[in-house]
Amino acid sequence: MLFVKKIIRLIPLLVLVCSFLPTKAQINSPFSRYGLGNEVLNSQNTTSQGMGGFTAAYTNSMNGNFGQSVNFNNPAAYGGIYMTTFDLGMNLSNSTLKGNNPVSKFSSAYFAPNYLAIGLPIDKVKKMGMAFGLRPLSQISYSLNEGKALSNGDSLYNNYIGQGGLNQAFIGFGKTWKHISLGFNTGYNFGKKKIENIKSFKYDVDSSNYYQSQASTNTLMGGLFFQLGMMGEIELQTTTHKVVTDKTQYTFGFGATATLGQSLSGKQDLIRSTGTFTTGSESPLDTISITNNKVGQIKIPSSFTAGIAFHKKEISNNGMYEQFVLGIQLDKSNWQDSYRFYGEPDKLSNAFITRIGLLFCPNPLDFENYWSTVSYRAGFTTGKDYINIDGKGLKISTFSLGVGLPIRKYRSYDYQFSVLNLALQFGKRGSSSNSFQESFYQFTVGYSLSDIWFNKRKYD
Repeated sequence: MLFVKKIIRLIPLLVLVCSFLPTKAQINSPFSRYGLGNEVLNSQNTTSQGMGGFTAAYTNSMNGNFGQSVNFNNPAAYGGIYMTTFDLGMNLSNSTLKGNNPVSKFSSAYFAPNYLAIGLPIDKVKKMGMAFGLRPLSQISYSLNEGKALSNGDSLYNNYIGQGGLNQAFIGFGKTWKHISLGFNTGYNFGKKKIENIKSFKYDVDSSNYYQSQASTNTLMGGLFFQLGMMGEIELQTTTHKVVTDKTQYTFGFGATATLGQSLSGKQDLIRSTGTFTTGSESPLDTISITNNKVGQIKIPSSFTAGIAFHKKEISNNGMYEQFVLGIQLDKSNWQDSYRFYGEPDKLSNAFITRIGLLFCPNPLDFENYWSTVSYRAGFTTGKDYINIDGKGLKISTFSLGVGLPIRKYRSYDYQFSVLNLALQFGKRGSSSNSFQESFYQFTVGYSLSDIWFNKRKYD
């Protein structure tokens, strides 16, 4: 009953915050025209973003000595949740798109929620925990103009417009044993993909009369997903210092996740019409065809991650903390082979990403020196994006920096911990061989609040 009460008490908080999730992102990226749009840059919590998106072997002890963050990318980590944790992230992103032929440049910026997650310990003795929340997975937002002069002096103009994206509501459970942890996530992926093509025909260069046609396709989609996760850690060496209780420990960590392939159910409305269509105003004259609630399937491929990490830990009577962590991770998903939108493939490729993450914390037990208690993070990502806009592949690389800033000074009698996590990522998609290249940066602010909640009082 106590566990059920924990969930019930958190529902109003979840509903309140979810009321503004997801928020429409004001971006303009032609890459988002393909597949399910741009994958949200490192859709992980802020601590992992600061380490280049390293999640597969990211353990709860890597959050420092001041509370926790919820690693919702590997549900095996839920078994290590020992305090109720509220984790929220917000993004400020900027991208600059450059075209080669013709030479062009466009910049856009947007501010949007990144994730909301709540972690709960189910049984601290048996090391069982759970988490639930909401996060965006992809974004579709673009408006592209294309003009073509015909040989007889006439002109043809196309305006391609798209918006939408995919979001995820998840819940998961995990359990930890001595050297191994297992867990799973499940929930519902949902979203929409709305695309329009407005075609204008101009009879000659002196004419002001445009005859326009509009082709609009609006697809709502949703379906269940399932993800498995595992994680473990093995002691390599332990060195004892002058004080017997003071030790330095070196460990080897490992982790992996597998998200099963998914089939989203879609309902599609299609409209083909002629008339006048301008920004903020539509005046259809004749509807050529209209189809409502066309049923179909959107096939999403399975995905896999695997990672390892080397840890240096300092242990004393005051606690244990991670002083140094170096991790590497591989991500793989076969979009080219498996993705189908109403039976049709798209300009996609099989994605392969390598991530390297670094964590350093001087000494979180040195309470007189604040900067010794800060966790410093860095990361690097390289690989191939799943979007293949011109058939030449789309290389992607990012660098990231992050810090975990304890908000409250440590007190031995206090069990409430607040951490402000910051992450800065900057990188590039595409190269000189591609039609377009996109440079970007993203600044993420994450707030993590951990507390010993729902304890039953012994005295009134």
